[in-house]
Amino acid sequence: MNPPLISIIIPTHNRPDLLEEALESVVGQSINNWEVIIVDDASSPPVNKGYIQKKYGPKVNVLRHPQSKGGALAKNTGIEAAQGKYIAFLDDDDLYAPTYLESAIAILESKPTVSTLFMGVSWFGEMAEWAENDYAQAMEKILDDAKGEYLTDHLLLFGDALFPALLKRVPMAFQRPVTTKEQLKCIGHYNDTLLWDCDFALRAALAGTCGLLNSGLYQQRTAGQGYSSTPTRRLEHMISNVAMKKQLLTHTELRASNKTLNSSIVAASQDLAWEYITQKKGLNAIDTMARSFRYGCNRLQFKFLLHAAYIALRNITQGGKIKNQ
Repeated sequence: MNPPLISIIIPTHNRPDLLEEALESVVGQSINNWEVIIVDDASSPPVNKGYIQKKYGPKVNVLRHPQSKGGALAKNTGIEAAQGKYIAFLDDDDLYAPTYLESAIAILESKPTVSTLFMGVSWFGEMAEWAENDYAQAMEKILDDAKGEYLTDHLLLFGDALFPALLKRVPMAFQRPVTTKEQLKCIGHYNDTLLWDCDFALRAALAGTCGLLNSGLYQQRTAGQGYSSTPTRRLEHMISNVAMKKQLLTHTELRASNKTLNSSIVAASQDLAWEYITQKKGLNAIDTMARSFRYGCNRLQFKFLLHAAYIALRNITQGGKIKNQ
């Protein structure tokens, strides 16, 4: 039996109904030379492989993590099992437009210089209008910074400007890659961090020439089931952002770009310090800013450091007053 042309990896956890919607969108693709690898990340009850294959056919396989490892490691499990020349990813609560796979493969096969193709996003669900507006603004900024070359009305090819542009922001389109299994050896697997999709996009930009099919074929659900903007989650996001950028310094490809990356680490540290200050965690803010001087020095760092020291001192003073009362 010949291997499939493309492998679609779907990590899932406790979303059986949404998973079936995602599978329906794959079955409805305009090409059929694919396989699906569902990676069940410790769902309870487990994804029923017999039921899934009976309904969707033997091209859909189910692997399982007995203990949850998170989305990044679930994707890696799928990558290791994939038989296709091309690799695509689909979240268990999202959908592919009918020509998603055909369009991506056509570009990757006709444009051999494109090693990773990012796929534009459209939105559906109760918060779709808000998400679309936010996404459009982010895309406008990154496309201006990345200075891509339009090969067609919707297809862009990027050069060296993409990586520094992604250091500023990684809109959802750049978190939806289609690439080859061979190219994944250059990019590397997903890192087990909160921002694994952003990290992957940055490493893909370093590992080869990237394109963007900006036609909204990846259909992203917005129903409050994803990332939360609560203070705790926002703080986790910012901590991960700093850690992700520091980790990129280990890449030899960045020797010529260290100044840009260092500046990005300082900026991300300032954002994190401000979040600590907002949450009245002055000591954490001091520590964050003190560590940032390793990567650069600017006036704003000193300003944040003084502000953080003031917050920390005020918290200690207020704490002493409460005890005395």
